[in-house]
Amino acid sequence: MDEETDTVYVAAQIQVEDWETYRKEYMPKTFERITAHGGEVLIATEEAEELEGEWDGNWTVLIEFPSETAAHEFMQDEEYVEVMSARHEASAWSDVAMFPKFSE
Repeated sequence: MDEETDTVYVAAQIQVEDWETYRKEYMPKTFERITAHGGEVLIATEEAEELEGEWDGNWTVLIEFPSETAAHEFMQDEEYVEVMSARHEASAWSDVAMFPKFSE
């Protein structure tokens, strides 16, 4: 995988407990910073139909970034890091991971 040019996805499963804090303090700045780093939110929803096994959390997010570098730059962005504490405060837990785009 080329860190500079290969598309990656950042996925998050979150158990939000305080929706007001999450929506007002975390989401607006987060979506702004994602866009600033070339990212696009593909999924941000409370709805998930379990097809097999258990789907934990009540909020799922999937973001596409143009590169691994862009995703890392977003995660380390000073403005994002400042609001990340609001996510931690508003949720019982959150799992965030990065995945490469599938290619044969």
